[in-house]
Amino acid sequence: MPSILLGRRDNFKPGPPFIGLWGFVLKDLSRRANKLRRRVYREMPVASGNRTAELDHRMCYADIAAILEAGRLGVSSAGAALALWRACSEHGLRAWCYRFGFPESLTQTVTIVDIDGVLQIHDAFFNLSYPSGLFDVLASLRNGETVAGKRAVRDRKVYIMDPAREPGRTARWLQEHADRELEPVDGLRRFELLWDPEAFVATRPAIEPVFRDLAARGYPADPQFSMLHPVAVFDGTKWHRNRADMPLLRGCNLESPVAALRVASRDLETERARLTETTATVTRLEADRVEAKSQSSAAARRFSAERETWLQQKAALQAGNTALKGELAETQSRLSTAVDLRAQRDSQIAQLRAEIEDAARQSELQQNSLDALQGQQREWDTARHRLETEIRDLRSRLEAGSNENEQLRQVAAVLASRTEAADEQVIAVSHYLPPLIDEVSRLRCERDAMSRERKLLVAQIAASPQARLRSLWRRLINRPEAAT
Repeated sequence: MPSILLGRRDNFKPGPPFIGLWGFVLKDLSRRANKLRRRVYREMPVASGNRTAELDHRMCYADIAAILEAGRLGVSSAGAALALWRACSEHGLRAWCYRFGFPESLTQTVTIVDIDGVLQIHDAFFNLSYPSGLFDVLASLRNGETVAGKRAVRDRKVYIMDPAREPGRTARWLQEHADRELEPVDGLRRFELLWDPEAFVATRPAIEPVFRDLAARGYPADPQFSMLHPVAVFDGTKWHRNRADMPLLRGCNLESPVAALRVASRDLETERARLTETTATVTRLEADRVEAKSQSSAAARRFSAERETWLQQKAALQAGNTALKGELAETQSRLSTAVDLRAQRDSQIAQLRAEIEDAARQSELQQNSLDALQGQQREWDTARHRLETEIRDLRSRLEAGSNENEQLRQVAAVLASRTEAADEQVIAVSHYLPPLIDEVSRLRCERDAMSRERKLLVAQIAASPQARLRSLWRRLINRPEAAT
């Protein structure tokens, strides 16, 4: 558990005596120790685990009380025992701190005060004292007898609770069982209550592991018996943790014969139960042995019969084995033949695969060529359709040119007839030359003009679309022949 270490002081002078505070002189040492215990109980608050202070034995009691009085820190049983030791030392009482219990579960610390040679046990954490001295209490505990402690029920202690770290169960118990709740300090809640072992168990349920440890060692379920298991003793200078060097307990026998007897009795009962169980097991095993023996005899008879059957089956199996060996040899020869055939087939398959791959490559090449030819064929078809269209246009133009040429022929025929008529007229009227010379000249001029017009018409006919169509038609006719 986390703790807060109080600072060490260089001034170790004792604080003011209690005599001046209380106003009367304490003559009885036992009464003085009780009053010191009650005062430490009231002035040493208890707190949540993270608010527990670790006290320094070199500080005076007044400084310890002043630091804890601020209301922020509390003490454990070890801190309360150390504070009581300091108070006793400052008032002339010889005292020790005795820590006992089981470190793996829980330890507790009390203050041992020497009162006229009697070592009294004072528990300032729970405000407890014992009527007998330390050795009488230990002797009673060794004999298995508990010692009734004296509780002071008038005094109250303050519990400082950190709401952020305290479990909800502890907070609810404090709210229900505390006498009152004081004003909070720095966010810490404070309760005034009767702090006793029952309250400790309710707020810190760590007592069950202690009971288990006590039971394992043969003690009753009472934390008092953990006093027989010392952990350390503080003599005012240092803590002695070696059992052989502990003050007060050096040479003290803390072994409890009663506890040892309980452990031995428990072990004996365990052994008896184990023996009973073992006897029952032996009896059961004996019965099982008899039954197993009878079953073994029956099994032997069955085994003999089964052995004969097995021998017969063995002979049959040997014969079958011989036949199977022959079949196996034949099967192996067939398998060898099949392996050879498989090798041949694998070779043939490899050849076929190579041929298939070659054929596939050739087919791919042919397909590519075919695709190219089909592309050319489509181009030729397109050109042919275009040429056919042009031919149809040329034919239509040729027909128009033929019609126009026919008209020109008719005009030429008319002109020729006119020329012949003119020639006849010239011959007829040649004897009329003198008078007609002028007329002949005029007609010759007309003939020359007509000849020129004829040549012009021939040139026009040669340059006409009909002539161009004939030339194109010849080229078209000659081109397929050249392609063929």
